[in-house]
Order: sequence, then C-alpha cells, then structure tokens
Amino acid sequence: MKTAKFTWTMCFLMFLAGSGMFVPPASGGLLPFPLSANQRGTVTCLQNPSYTYDIYLPPAYSTNGPALPIFYTMYASGGGMVGTFQSACASLNIIVVGITGTKNGVPWDKVMREIYAVTYDVRHRVLYDPTAEFAGGESGGGECAYMFSRMRAQHVAGLLEMAGWLARENQGASVQYYGTDRVLTNLFIARTTGTNTSSPDTGSEFFNVFDAAFLTNCGAVINDFYFNGGHSTPPESLKIPCLSWLLSQRVPAGPNDQSNALAQANGWQSAIAASQQESVLRECVSTLMNQPRTWFACQAELTLDQLLTNYTVIRTLDVSNLAQGDFASDLFYYYARGAATNGDWPRYNSCMKALTGITITNDFDGTTTITGINVPVVVPTPNGSIYISTTNGDRAGDIYALLTNYNHYPFPIIQASPPGPGQVNVWLTKDTPGLAYSVQSRTNLVNDTWQAMPVTGVDTNALWYAGFNIPPDPGSGYYRVRAAPSPAWSPPWVAQ
Repeated sequence: MKTAKFTWTMCFLMFLAGSGMFVPPASGGLLPFPLSANQRGTVTCLQNPSYTYDIYLPPAYSTNGPALPIFYTMYASGGGMVGTFQSACASLNIIVVGITGTKNGVPWDKVMREIYAVTYDVRHRVLYDPTAEFAGGESGGGECAYMFSRMRAQHVAGLLEMAGWLARENQGASVQYYGTDRVLTNLFIARTTGTNTSSPDTGSEFFNVFDAAFLTNCGAVINDFYFNGGHSTPPESLKIPCLSWLLSQRVPAGPNDQSNALAQANGWQSAIAASQQESVLRECVSTLMNQPRTWFACQAELTLDQLLTNYTVIRTLDVSNLAQGDFASDLFYYYARGAATNGDWPRYNSCMKALTGITITNDFDGTTTITGINVPVVVPTPNGSIYISTTNGDRAGDIYALLTNYNHYPFPIIQASPPGPGQVNVWLTKDTPGLAYSVQSRTNLVNDTWQAMPVTGVDTNALWYAGFNIPPDPGSGYYRVRAAPSPAWSPPWVAQ
C-alpha cells in the first residue's frame, strides 16, 4: 500500500505589513504631553500621527494632582467644540477634547478610526478621572457622541446631547430601533433643546420622546434642558448646569480606588512577566464587565492595550468562555473595528481571537414594542410607538463585514492525527469568529481541481474539528481545509 500524501493549505489572503505600533508603558506612567495647566493646543497622536486633536487643560490640571473629569466633544461641522466649552470647563476644571474630524457626512469607519486613535492617545498621556469621562456633541456631533458611548461603554459615564438624537428613521409616529443601539445601564444623558416658537428645533422635539423611551428601556437616565432658541448649541447659561448635573450623577471613586487599582495593575504586570497572560486577560475582561466607569476599569483597559499588542502570545491562549453577553461582544468588536480602521493589525487580530471566547447568552431575540408615546410635534398623530428589534448574536453580520471589507485574518494552525486505517481527524483552534470551514481534496496538483468532501464538522465558538475517510489505497492525495467568511446579518447602521 502506498502512503497517501497530505498537504494542508488554507485559502487566506495575508497582509504582512509591519504595524509600526508602540507598546504602551507599564501601569502608572504617562507618556510625554506638550501642554500643561490652562493651556489649549493641537496635539498629534503618537500611535497614529495622521490624527490630531484639540485639547484644553484647565487651571487645576497636574500629572501629580487630583485627576480631573474629561469631556470629549464633536461638532456637526467638524473641529470639535473646545472653544465652545473652554470657559465652562475652565470654571468646573474639566479637561475638554475636540475630536476634530467627526462631522456630518463622514462615514462611520472614519469617525470610529479617529475616536479609537484619539482616546488611545489621551489615556496614555493625560491624567483624568475615569469615573467622570463624558462625551457630547451638537446635531450630527451628538449622533457621533452616542456612537462614542457604544465604543467606550465601559468608560463613558454621561453624554451631553445638543440638538442631536439617535438618528433612527421614523414611519409617521413610529420609530425603529435595534438591539445594537444599546447603551450601558446608568448612562447619564443631559439633552438640550431649543423651543423658540418662531424657529423651534422640531427634529429634536420629535425624536427626543422616542429616544427617551428606547434609552430608558436600556437603563439610561435622562435630564432635559430647554432654552429659547432653535437647532443649535445651548447658551452659556446652560452649559455649566448640564455639565454639573452629569458630574453630580456619576458614581465618584472611593478614597482608595485609584491606589488599589494601581496595585492591581502592578500585580498584572508581575503576572505578565511570569507568562500568565491568560489569567491577566480574563481578569481584565471581568473587571471591565463588572466594574465599569472606575479606576479598576481604567487600569484594565491600559493593561489590555499592552496585552493586545502581542498577538503571537494572545493566539496561544485558551480564550474559551472568556466572557458572556452583549457588552462583552461589543467591547472586542469595537476594539477590532477601530484597530482595523487604523491598520493596527496586532490588536485587530488579538480582538478577533478574543471574540471567539465570547458566549452570547442574554440577547433578546425578537421585537419589543412600546406604545402610547406622547409626541409634541404631531407627525401625524399625538400618540406614537417604538419598535426595538434584535437577534441572538447580533454582531455576526458586522463581523462578516470586517472580514470581507478588510480581508485580513491570520493563517489558522491546523492539527491532524496520523492517518489511521482509512480515517483522518483534523481540528483547529479558531483565531477569528465568522469563518466557515470545509474539507477539500484532489488527486494531484497539476491537472485536477479541488473538490468538496462530504464532511460534517463540529463547530463551536472556539474550536472546529472533523473526521473523514480516505480510500484504502489512494496512491497519492492532497487535502486541505478551506476557510471563508460566513455570510450573516446584523441590524443596519444609522445614516451618517
């Protein structure tokens, strides 16, 4: 009997460009920053120098003093809103950042790319209070602020929405929302709306009541502020009350939280040095899920920044049962998408690996209807309703879009048992979700074509394996496992 030849190949397009990314410092240290207290300027991101941001550090800022609140701003016409809020933030000692490229008409990937780059830079260079991270924007900038709160759900304590809304479309007095519009429980939202009778903000007046029903259903807390004006930013007299309300509502740090979190982070550094990256990864994710908007979550994110740069190690870890639920899925999905838009492939690959360890157990599958909403602007009836639709595993289509739009995923490592009497078993540990695997064969590599074999694989979140028979005397044969993105559906993204 001749011995069959087994050649294992994979259908993958590989991108081999170097990342050029720096590894963030160990816990407790800040990278150099060009500004000091009571200064405003344009700062270039260290990791991605193609992005800059506008920032103002208030009078009480110090890298050695108490950590101050931080407020990220976005504007419908671009440029951020540092100038608009500098006076109010100076009075309240709030750091204010302008994400300058977010504006109406900019595709979401560009918005997400800049949010990813700027927030990464800020958290490694500026001392701020992680219990008081806020975002806000005017009109389309407010829509971007809602996206900001999803990308950074474990860190954003509140939003200041000015003439902005969630941007889901309406059919008469009914508005459709999706489970992916979710925000983390206890997000505090201050909303400002102009009510001038000659030039009212009818868009905000209409959508605010529907957004409130959806956001309250998510567990958000809303406070509406009104002024005599139209579709615009609020007057100076409202800025401090809005920001003060957000500050008063968020849960402040305990007296020892900052030092205790730093001690925990130093423990993680010791564990990393002892090659215990898997336990550190699990503890960081658990901290982000169970202690959001805290110093502990801040140090967990900084530690993840470090861990995720080393995909060579992350790939070897057992990430099965890493975490459960919507927000765990969102955490690594938004990290992955932000990294992909920045060409940050080590972190992208690491996040996709982590997603194979996320189990969705608490998604609601179906449609929730909330009726009897009183609509101030009659279109066409004073009573409206909202529909909230979602499906189990609602990120599947978004992951498919990542795999196909960026066409970047690593060569999986295949293992196989030695050919037995007519039987071969193959298996692999998944490095990314969203791929479908199949076995193919051909008799030679010259004038034969690959043919699918009738093999039924066993497919879990983290593993794929299959067994198949070979002819008793095949002469020679070539076999491969083929992987391709598996088409899937996710709710549509809002127009931008």
